[in-house]
Amino acid sequence: MLNPKAALSFLSILPQFVHGGGSPTRQIFFLGTLDVVIGVVYWFALVAVAARLRALLARPKIRYRWELTTGWLFIAIGIGVAAAS
Repeated sequence: MLNPKAALSFLSILPQFVHGGGSPTRQIFFLGTLDVVIGVVYWFALVAVAARLRALLARPKIRYRWELTTGWLFIAIGIGVAAAS
């Protein structure tokens, strides 16, 4: 609520979805509530996935494979960037 960028975003985007029939205040309140509910569900899902990944990466064998794979991936990206330059 105190972020001016978020407030400007809502003020510029939200009215496009308000229909002429019915109460605009009720519609804006509903759309704002829907946005908050979707955001909460999204962040809960993200935290749940991150917790599972943390538990998975705590295993030494899986962590070693992950570090090996991401290391090779970064090397490949670096080669790709160097070749494109």
